[in-house]
Amino acid sequence: MNLAIRDIRRHGARFLGTAVGVGLLLSVVIAMQGIYAGMVDDATSLTRAMHADIWVVQRDTRGPFAESSRVDPSVEARAAAVAGVRSARPYTYQLIQRDHGENVLRIALVGLGWPDDPGRALPLVAGRRLAQPHGEMIADTSMGLAIGEEVTLAGENYRVVGLTKNALTSGGDSVAFMTAADTQLVLLDQPAEATVLERQRVLERLRGTEIGRSQPALEDLTTDPRWRAPALAAPPVAAVLLEVDPHRIEQVRETLAGWGDVTSYTQDEEEELLLGGVVQRARLQIGLFTIILTVTAAVIVTMIIYNLTLEKTHDLAVLKLMGAPRSRMLGLVLQQAWLLGVAGYAVALVIGELAFPAFPRRVLITPSISMLAPLATMIVVTLASLLGLGHVMRIDPARALEG
Repeated sequence: MNLAIRDIRRHGARFLGTAVGVGLLLSVVIAMQGIYAGMVDDATSLTRAMHADIWVVQRDTRGPFAESSRVDPSVEARAAAVAGVRSARPYTYQLIQRDHGENVLRIALVGLGWPDDPGRALPLVAGRRLAQPHGEMIADTSMGLAIGEEVTLAGENYRVVGLTKNALTSGGDSVAFMTAADTQLVLLDQPAEATVLERQRVLERLRGTEIGRSQPALEDLTTDPRWRAPALAAPPVAAVLLEVDPHRIEQVRETLAGWGDVTSYTQDEEEELLLGGVVQRARLQIGLFTIILTVTAAVIVTMIIYNLTLEKTHDLAVLKLMGAPRSRMLGLVLQQAWLLGVAGYAVALVIGELAFPAFPRRVLITPSISMLAPLATMIVVTLASLLGLGHVMRIDPARALEG
């Protein structure tokens, strides 16, 4: 006869309620671990999706994800001419928030160097890659957009032609991929009234110069919406991405180090800067919460098992008086703790399957979490049973004669 199973059957409702409570605690601990893993994966997935060997960013900055980076577009052609560079393409990155129907979309716009990069490295789950330089976008499924749906940005409609999955920023914002030229249009967009006022300021500055007073015809050009001064430079990009021959990466970086306007990072270095800067504080905070929750769960489970053992003091004393082996009585407490751990973990799995997909942040259950979570649960309940085991060892058989 298994005493642990017999006791559970006698108090089935109480054991089930206790297992549900333990499962809720474990689900919270697993959720924190999954949020942490999801945050790290979100922070690095976007950089990895670009498949760049070297990130060329503004001098003395840490790249477009950690801070603002403004690189002159001429760097693309200059870098492409460096020996060992297979290709160079522009990269832009900006966060926007726009109304779309009844919803508000918060989008991280990533500009691709079309036509060299139509999004070929993106893992599409539906649709296709960019096929023309204007008016198309690839969106993440978390935005809730469908193939063929249009989003209005900067007064123009952009049609969703492809869908990718889990393309998120370190802050959990959905990513949409467009051509770099389209993202520049969105970035430089401003209301018509602001445009008129800007032209008026240009006109006033022109009238204050010698060339403006000597050539009044220039005033018509400054107020013409179709005219753009040829001396104005193209808008800067956030970075230039290089694909380099593997054996010449260091040689290319040495060449770029001599340029005074840029700094270069490898893919691994860019990820380290991102994790060590942008998400480091959040990682530490979530890690601290996870430790606190784990310790709290261990203390609660310890008290639960100890109270269950206290309730069986008289029964255990009777067993001692009858000469039951000590291993049998210790096994009663230990087996109940293990069964409680298994039942609690099963409840946590069910809660995770139902609740985790609805979390605002992605909860990523990695293979390591799937393997370590049940192992950690059994270790915790085993350690939690030590207090109950100590009580069993101290029980006086004479207590069996008490009322």
